[in-house]
Amino acid sequence: MNIIEKRYNAIDFLRGFTIINMIIFHSLFDLENFYGFDFSYNFYYYQQFICISFILISGYCTNFSNNFKKKTLILTSISLLITTGSYIFSKENTVYFGVIHFFALVTLIHNLLKNFIKKINPKLGLIFNSLLFLVTKNIYQRNILFGKIVLPKSIYDLNLFIFGFPNENFSSGDYFPIIPWIFLFYIGYFLYNFVKFTKKEASHNIVNIMGRHSLLLYSLHQIFLIGTFSLIFWIRFVH
Repeated sequence: MNIIEKRYNAIDFLRGFTIINMIIFHSLFDLENFYGFDFSYNFYYYQQFICISFILISGYCTNFSNNFKKKTLILTSISLLITTGSYIFSKENTVYFGVIHFFALVTLIHNLLKNFIKKINPKLGLIFNSLLFLVTKNIYQRNILFGKIVLPKSIYDLNLFIFGFPNENFSSGDYFPIIPWIFLFYIGYFLYNFVKFTKKEASHNIVNIMGRHSLLLYSLHQIFLIGTFSLIFWIRFVH
């Protein structure tokens, strides 16, 4: 007897769509930063769209996730590999606290606070975290409230980059500190109470399949991209 696998197909599709955009973005990033291309375009907002999507979806899915300890361990391991690999390939672009590092720590934080978080009124939680995200969006640029309040330099001199307070010498190829992104994560978490999807028979289109394996694809796509580009340019150079 065949067991029909049921999935939240809408979530898988959104994950897949986001991972496709991330692969496109990193293809452009690699070509421009490592292979001499100049696209004369700032992809900052494209990158922000991708990461905001990932974090919102991750927060939303936390409502029906389990085994947070295993998830934290897996994400932490991948984070260490990303830091090590990026350091070996390009020291100046080493990722010290990127989006996967963020996911590892926020998963641990949520596991510790989940019983308290569940007691928060969803509407208040959504409003509160939305306000905090907007107010602290630029905190790692030493200001809050849309630049109206400049924070003391002494706070940043401690280089608490994990929490959003990097010193002036800190640099990371990818940077997503706890503040402000934890607030976006919880926006996604509380959205679950207002936007719900139903489980259906798992869709097998390519986007949904990629969505079901988004973490694996995230972990391996840069290795594949850099390996492919390096091979192409080596063949071109040889010939």
